[in-house]
Amino acid sequence: MGQEVGWGAVRHPVPLQCYEVYSGHLVEYNSHIFLLGSVAMSGHYVVLSRKYRPKDLDDLIGQEVTAQFLRTSLDENKIPHAFLFHGIRGIGKTTTARILARCLNCMGDGNQSRAASSPCGTCKSCVALDNDNHMDIMEFDAASRTGVEDIREIIESTQYVPLLGRFKIFIIDEVHMLSKSAFNALLKTLEEPPPHVKFIFATTEMNKVPETVLSRCMTFQLNPIHETKLSAYMRDIAAREDISIEDEAADIIATEAGGSVRDALSILDQVIMLSHPSKVITTETVIKTIGGARQCDIDSILDLILAGKPDGAVQLAERIIASGCAPFTLFSGLQTALYKMIAACVKKSNSNLSNLLYLWQILLKQTENMKVADHPEHVLIAAVVILAHTASFPKIEDLMIKDTPPEGSDNLIQKILTRIPGADVSEVM
Repeated sequence: MGQEVGWGAVRHPVPLQCYEVYSGHLVEYNSHIFLLGSVAMSGHYVVLSRKYRPKDLDDLIGQEVTAQFLRTSLDENKIPHAFLFHGIRGIGKTTTARILARCLNCMGDGNQSRAASSPCGTCKSCVALDNDNHMDIMEFDAASRTGVEDIREIIESTQYVPLLGRFKIFIIDEVHMLSKSAFNALLKTLEEPPPHVKFIFATTEMNKVPETVLSRCMTFQLNPIHETKLSAYMRDIAAREDISIEDEAADIIATEAGGSVRDALSILDQVIMLSHPSKVITTETVIKTIGGARQCDIDSILDLILAGKPDGAVQLAERIIASGCAPFTLFSGLQTALYKMIAACVKKSNSNLSNLLYLWQILLKQTENMKVADHPEHVLIAAVVILAHTASFPKIEDLMIKDTPPEGSDNLIQKILTRIPGADVSEVM
């Protein structure tokens, strides 16, 4: 027979002996058994993105501005009643919301009269939040609870004072998914909530949140994590897991993640499994996992293109694709490499800049073609050929007539043709 075990508002009829209770106790309430304290499934594996989820503002990665504001707000006890965090997937919106809730309700040694910017992690409130059973911190997924009735439940809950912490906190994830009626039902409470209530919203699409809601919240944009910082974080996590990782492997993971910490950790989880039992993550392992390409190979293709050698560039591109690299990934790598070259030319005032910009325009055009092509690899190869032939053209500056021909002479066309490789000047003599 199984007992009905619950965490907050969630109850699961399961045998109690299936759980290892490291700390905590059982509480009976309304004919249900609630397990309070640290709980873990026996032998349960936790993915890296959850295992190393930050629990303090100091642990947030790449969100220094947001962390500084929240820290100052908490220290000065000037805390808004509604927050909204927005940005791309996997950069810490929900994590920041939970950290903020943790700070707001940390009770310290029991004599702490206000919120703390550095939660203790040992008080009943902190422990309850760590175990996902805090009765005053409620997290809702607006993607599955979009209606007015769901919002009415929240509004009714605001009438009750907190039981364990200092505030009753409502975290609504993907808030842009709420219906128009649900947003309207929330407006009055959001504008003037009871003193003990805080709202924390998170969304990936702030443009879909009504202006009437945004105007009632303190909004924070969470930024994608820079590749350099994300690569360093991958090496740090690998070291904590007692895994060795090559620098280039970490760089490729950071690039593939596109600024998302969660995506990067998910890739790292995969390559760790493939690296067993050697506990060494090589660049080849990462490339096989994500279908990427070595940076040196991408640079080699670009060098062959700029040298006007389409045969060599095509052969190398085909070899990389045959090894498992997705055409879009290779194409994106070429774009990034060309962009870095253009940026370097701008800093050095290089005369080759105009030709590089022309190649960039060709790449952008081929990007649109790849999106609609049935065989994007064909578009990639064709783009490499076009780029290589275009790169072999003389520089635009070289085609410009810098000296004025003598008055009455007919050699203007000849001067132009002499600057074009392969042109037959004799035909106009």
